[in-house]
Amino acid sequence: MGKRIIKYIKNILYCLVQLIYSGDEHCVICNEYTEESEALCLQCRRKLRHCTENFYLCRNEEKYLVWSVFYYSNIVKELIIRLKYKSDFICGEILAKYMLELIKNKKIQFDLIAYVPMTKKALKNRGYNQSEYLASYLSRFLNVPVICNLIKTLDTKDQIGLGSEERWSNMEKCFNIEQNAFIKNKNILLVDDVITTGATTFHCARRLKENGVNDVCILTIAKSKV
Repeated sequence: MGKRIIKYIKNILYCLVQLIYSGDEHCVICNEYTEESEALCLQCRRKLRHCTENFYLCRNEEKYLVWSVFYYSNIVKELIIRLKYKSDFICGEILAKYMLELIKNKKIQFDLIAYVPMTKKALKNRGYNQSEYLASYLSRFLNVPVICNLIKTLDTKDQIGLGSEERWSNMEKCFNIEQNAFIKNKNILLVDDVITTGATTFHCARRLKENGVNDVCILTIAKSKV
């Protein structure tokens, strides 16, 4: 019953946000007026750099299919920063809609949605996990459950500014799985905001596979470079 009430409250809050931000708006990036009932104006949407192909994240004979919606630059970078560090969930919804669109256009199939976790300390400091927000949005519109059994057990250095191998060593042995019975033999979509070397998502995907998952496909908003 408790979970049903929480889901009901979340749906009410989502509808209220939609009501508040419906109708004519100013673009969240350039602040130009738009009559398109969009938080991002047409001119800014035209500047988005879409990733046109998927790719494989490979290491030590393991590989996972990765889809990214955009390249990490300009407007996309600004939207992600606002979601991640400024609690701007309107920017988050803009990005999540593009992720949803990619899933539908590419006909990506999966049974469950997972997301890259944060430590309890990091989650307390920020107040939310942006990857969980994106996963929850996708779950709402695809009617696919989100699993929350991936956990991050160690605080790590911020990946920003680290080289490729530093990023890989930074992420080793800091993810674990709780309550793994439900995920056995399932196909899982693993959600994160940005992929650079892929160290974070790779180790999360590996933990899922080690605990009986059939396959893991990774979806991020953006693809970046070190």
